[in-house]
Amino acid sequence: METVRVIRIIVVVTCATCIVGYLLVSRTLWFPELDKQIRISHHRLTKPVDLTQPGLVTWKIGSEDWNYEGECRVSLMVDKIPSIPWESYQKGSMTLQVKMDAYAITYEPTASGKNIEGLRANRLIRNWYFKTDAPLSPDARIWESGNSSGTEFGLCGVQRYPWEDTYVLFEIVRPDNVLAKANPQLQIVGDYDYAVQEHISWLRIFRDSVLFLLIMCVLALAYMAIKYSSLRANT
Repeated sequence: METVRVIRIIVVVTCATCIVGYLLVSRTLWFPELDKQIRISHHRLTKPVDLTQPGLVTWKIGSEDWNYEGECRVSLMVDKIPSIPWESYQKGSMTLQVKMDAYAITYEPTASGKNIEGLRANRLIRNWYFKTDAPLSPDARIWESGNSSGTEFGLCGVQRYPWEDTYVLFEIVRPDNVLAKANPQLQIVGDYDYAVQEHISWLRIFRDSVLFLLIMCVLALAYMAIKYSSLRANT
């Protein structure tokens, strides 16, 4: 009888361990698409720019510098500085005006196994949303966001493909000596849903709470089974 009791306890502990392990592993499978969106939002590149002089700024993003593929967004980030009037952060009254473009150099394989530069391919997205190459003009309908620490001005969309070096062209048509003091930076980030960041925290709390309750139930049932087996052995 003692051998049977020990076997039962081993079976109960093994089953409980497997179930708990499965629940812990399944934690990453609840919201895979939302987790992917969060990873994309955290994976971004920036480049400081000088807004005091007109001219063309070429930002090269090598294939090894950023491994994101697909649609991405380019924006201008500026800090909120108390000494800068709020009008300077408004499209309708700011001095800064720019034009955007983007391209990539494609590569062609050769018989020797080496790649040579091919054609220059346009990578600037033009669709129902990205309608203009002058994104800071007052009539441009493109995203703009801000908080107490800074403001983000959407500039353009760029299509990025594997094994390509992407070139983002930021042409300063009319410089802005005021915003130049606000630590201006170009930023590129993958295409993700901004609303995900607002809800993911509550969804993660809900997921972890459910998993915690399930694990506690499994452990409680395992304890009761072992306790019951011990009581039967003593009677």
